[in-house]
Amino acid sequence: MAVMPVRAWPRLLAACAALLAGACSSLEAARWLLGSWLADGGKQLVTETWIEASATTFEGAGITRARTDGKVVDGEALRLVAMADAVFYVAKVAHNDYPVAFRLTTCDAERLVFENPGHDFPRRLEYRRIDADRMEVFVSDGAERGFRLDFRRSPAP
Repeated sequence: MAVMPVRAWPRLLAACAALLAGACSSLEAARWLLGSWLADGGKQLVTETWIEASATTFEGAGITRARTDGKVVDGEALRLVAMADAVFYVAKVAHNDYPVAFRLTTCDAERLVFENPGHDFPRRLEYRRIDADRMEVFVSDGAERGFRLDFRRSPAP
């Protein structure tokens, strides 16, 4: 068995990084996200719905409703956009004048991590696929502050 010389390791690592980066430059890794999801947050119900608008855009909506009367408490327009060899998660919420973009920094078949270190909160969004019908979403500052939502796939609204 041949042993690779240490001086060749940087080239090998760069090639591996390039392959991994390519996987995060399209929406393919996020395809499992498409559909409707429901999280039971106790006093509130949170839904996220994603559709494929084009080969480079998934459009979504996040809606939080009060459990007692179904009244909308909060909502956000969401978008995943593949452009310039990167994927961005773009969220437009009522309390921000402009949409906030988060770059996809980690992606594989079970996990998508979007980050924007310059944003106040959140700075990090992590979607974890548990199985075909369950996912967890971690919304955080990238450190100790944040929350988790446990979603189950649900029929389209």
